[in-house]
Amino acid sequence: MKRISTLLLLSACLWLLAGCTAPESDPGTEARYVTFQGRQIDLQPYVEGFPYSGFQPFYEAGKLYYYHQDSTTLLKAIDLDGSADLAQGEVISDIDFATRNVWGIRYRSTDRRLYWIGDEVNDEVINLYRLDPATRAIEKLTEVPYIFGWRWDGGKTTVAFVARLGDKEDRLGELRLLNLETGKETVIMQDNPQFRFTWSDPSWQPNGKGVVTGVLKDADRTYGNLVYIDLAKQTWKLLTDPTKPRSYPYADKHWLSDTEFIYYSNEDGFNNAYKYNLTTGSSQQLTHFQRDLEEHEMVTVDEKRYLFTVIGNPIENEILLVDPENGAIVHQEKTALNVSILDGAEDRLLVSTTSASSMFRIDEMTLSPEQFASSVKIDMPESLKKQIVHARVERLEYPTFDIDPATGAPRMLHAFLYHPEKPLPKGQQMVMIQSFYGGGNYFSKTTQILAEAGIYVLSPSPRGSSGFGREFSALNDKDLGGNEIIDIIYAGKYISEKLGIPPSHIGVYGGSHGGYATMRLLTFPGEINGNTASFDWGFGISHAGFSDIIHFYEHCNIPDWVTLEAGDPQTEAAKLRDRSPLYHADQMTGKLLLTHGTNDSRVPIAGSRMMADSLRKFHKDVTLVEFEGQGHGIKGLANTVRNYQVWFGFLETVE
Repeated sequence: MKRISTLLLLSACLWLLAGCTAPESDPGTEARYVTFQGRQIDLQPYVEGFPYSGFQPFYEAGKLYYYHQDSTTLLKAIDLDGSADLAQGEVISDIDFATRNVWGIRYRSTDRRLYWIGDEVNDEVINLYRLDPATRAIEKLTEVPYIFGWRWDGGKTTVAFVARLGDKEDRLGELRLLNLETGKETVIMQDNPQFRFTWSDPSWQPNGKGVVTGVLKDADRTYGNLVYIDLAKQTWKLLTDPTKPRSYPYADKHWLSDTEFIYYSNEDGFNNAYKYNLTTGSSQQLTHFQRDLEEHEMVTVDEKRYLFTVIGNPIENEILLVDPENGAIVHQEKTALNVSILDGAEDRLLVSTTSASSMFRIDEMTLSPEQFASSVKIDMPESLKKQIVHARVERLEYPTFDIDPATGAPRMLHAFLYHPEKPLPKGQQMVMIQSFYGGGNYFSKTTQILAEAGIYVLSPSPRGSSGFGREFSALNDKDLGGNEIIDIIYAGKYISEKLGIPPSHIGVYGGSHGGYATMRLLTFPGEINGNTASFDWGFGISHAGFSDIIHFYEHCNIPDWVTLEAGDPQTEAAKLRDRSPLYHADQMTGKLLLTHGTNDSRVPIAGSRMMADSLRKFHKDVTLVEFEGQGHGIKGLANTVRNYQVWFGFLETVE
């Protein structure tokens, strides 16, 4: 969901990428197919051709850790020297990782063990865990309802972590210290109603005297701030201006000195780097990018420190080397790829490189002020790439209903259109539009499978999407189910006219917020915020969506997301009810497929069950498929195959 944390956002919206997943039973190879309009699509290359994910290399360990999905999902390791084959990796745990969430694996060189925060049954009860690869033993190190973030000190002996102990009206967060040698846990301080702890990894002062972490003013995600916490005095000092809007600022794990650190904030409209001095209490903006700073890592080249940064949006990216003392750019290059930093050591980085048409590659980059030299570390077989890419990607813009104040012209929205190599015959052609979290330059197995079936996919970025600055991202704050929905209606109208495909053969799909948006689109009453719009959708597929906003607020584990996106259930109940698809079920057009995991704590399954029950009362065409034991995403080989078979069984009924 928007503006939670990178990890939560990925968990919420990348379910469509069909990664590692938990088995019910292992379907035989003969079951790895879906059929559609007389075509048979072999899922094997997508789900088993490259059954690896979750790559996390560590120079210190000399290892690359990753998941291998078969009938179970196993955590494996290979040497980083490049001589080992992913298929020959050593299994380092007996756990089936399709049955749990694992977020942010880190390596501790002092004990050669892996640490992460996660759960045990896909229920998002998030705690800190430790794995010994030598013995395969896993230890649970904390016992709290949820951990927002964690980071160990310079010596990796003590972990500072932020625990969430309550939510809604009973919000309560604590900063705690955990001694990794003794297991002793110490509560440093609690938050207060004015400033609440939030998703943020505490950044340790080099001398160990304090940490910097994130808080929200009045539990409002629009007003993220940083505080310095003195561990001995157990007090905190507010570092940022609480009157200035910013979304989730955070401090770099590497400090420039005992008193100076770099932090990242979008308070000027885009995510940029700032330098803060604890002694003077002053802040200096280092970069002034007009695109978001997406990735960063402190590197050392010829004994001088630099910030390696990635800036961009879904359209274009640049990689740069920045002087952290004054923000000067010493080298920059453009790239059509998404570059994600996996690990760094001195002047070297291991990065993943992906795009809308490229699923996976790991490169090693050697940095200097003169050039960035890259070499491929791990890649997919060329033969497999040909088997899983079946769409031509077109970048386009389409007009929506309102005027862009920056141009005085109709607002233009970004989208990617995926053209199938072999479209269906005229009269059978179909378009699927992503209802939210679209427009990203990332590879989607689901999109390519749909393309192989001959289906067009439109992936737009409606207002509220990330990648275009804080102002655009905030356009749907307090307006959930409002103008963002009209943006997608206009996408439907635009693509129907562009491709000459009737609305009856155009549908929407999405997960989480996108699942809600799908239900909202099919039940949209025709007017919101004084704006009217309509489109006769043929169908929709909603995964893990919520149908009643107030019920979602009362039962989810991210209630503050609801207050930011939708409004306050205590004072705006009538508005939230009106924007809930459940109460417009009688107006649904087309047919709807609902899928949901029974263990979902982010968006409880009741939202889909209530919607299905209500639609049936009005004799609407709805199908609900539940995935037993699954959380917010669909995991596991068998569940992945089943999910695609459910999708295409449903799509086959669209007339």
